[in-house]
Amino acid sequence: MEIEKLLRDSWGIFQKNIVAFIIGTLIAIIGSILIVTIAPLFYGVTYMAAKAIRGETVEIGDVFAGFKVPGAFVQSWVVGIIYLALMVAGSMLLGRVGGIVGILMIYALPLLVIKGYKGADALRENFELIQKYPTDTVIVFLVFFALNLIGSLIMIGALITIPLSQIGYTLTAKNLADSGQPVAYIEG
Repeated sequence: MEIEKLLRDSWGIFQKNIVAFIIGTLIAIIGSILIVTIAPLFYGVTYMAAKAIRGETVEIGDVFAGFKVPGAFVQSWVVGIIYLALMVAGSMLLGRVGGIVGILMIYALPLLVIKGYKGADALRENFELIQKYPTDTVIVFLVFFALNLIGSLIMIGALITIPLSQIGYTLTAKNLADSGQPVAYIEG
């Protein structure tokens, strides 16, 4: 696993679209107050990441892709409900550290976006990738989990770390799913 390269590539992609990512993430965070919008707005942040990875210009309005892409609203909620169920179960079983159960969904939203899957298909491939690449998955999860933890402690830092993490997760999911090679990341 070339985690340094993943971080460099993720940062480079983020920097090319920094304003759109920060404002889009802010919209997703604020919009999530209306609970029904959480899943499609974070689908939108992941959509922004996938678009940036392809070298396309990211626009602030891309955060609303979960409402525009046919079927994305429902499919993002399929993934979101499973994610929430795992988080609740993990918290009940493991207490405060139960949030780490989020690792079980690391690739689901990126696969939903980059492959245009239905929720069940994204979940199936997500679990297959985790089983095939458990060490890489744990490393990527822990690195971005730590970044998001630091970002949330700094308050506005999450506006940087959330999209940076989505870029990293999406890059990893794309590379593992497309080529099966956990070490080669897209050049930024």
